[in-house]
Amino acid sequence: MNRIPVQLANAPAPFPPADLPDLSAAGLDTALASTSVRVAHGTPLLFARALAAGLAQDPAAATDRDRALDLVSVAAWRSGALGLRVDALDRLEHLDTPEQRLAAAATLGLGVDVLDEFRRRQRKDRFWWPGRADQRGYVLAVGGFRGIGGAWIRPPERVDTLADAGAFAILVAGSWWRLDSDVWGARLSVLSEAPSEVHTRDDGVSIVIGPDTHLAWVHVREQE
Repeated sequence: MNRIPVQLANAPAPFPPADLPDLSAAGLDTALASTSVRVAHGTPLLFARALAAGLAQDPAAATDRDRALDLVSVAAWRSGALGLRVDALDRLEHLDTPEQRLAAAATLGLGVDVLDEFRRRQRKDRFWWPGRADQRGYVLAVGGFRGIGGAWIRPPERVDTLADAGAFAILVAGSWWRLDSDVWGARLSVLSEAPSEVHTRDDGVSIVIGPDTHLAWVHVREQE
């Protein structure tokens, strides 16, 4: 099992190498968008590759502002920018042409044949992607040992479920951390105090921890 944080939907690499596309003809500054992705805790390199994959399937988006914005939003979410999740999902519901469907699927790193299933499942299960069953329900790992570039000096000790979807509080070495996550991204942040309320959710999502690992794994028990 991995010793470093990982998003399993990105292993192996879902996109070929590509430069950041130029969307200036559509009135968009992709360099600025890439910076915004980094600020939103996404990965600019993955953003560039996802966006390039989408544009390759719908070249008209290079000069069509609305179509370009659709791909930028989906690529930003795909790169791990959790804040774009709702906007990207909304845009995926309004694809007017076969080229737009192909482009959206390519931007997500999916086959167009599973695009509809992905959209449907994501509305109820933020951790679903077609490869999850092959990973036995494991989605991602966060934390890791600080000595090799991770976040924590000791293994996590306790996990509490928070009210927001995909959110958990994790106790490590006397400090509480908040995890926000979905299939494409994860963000850890230090909490100023212990969570005041603990919630329960019947969605099959749990955090797997153990005394011999500095990682916390998001696992989903299949509901269907």
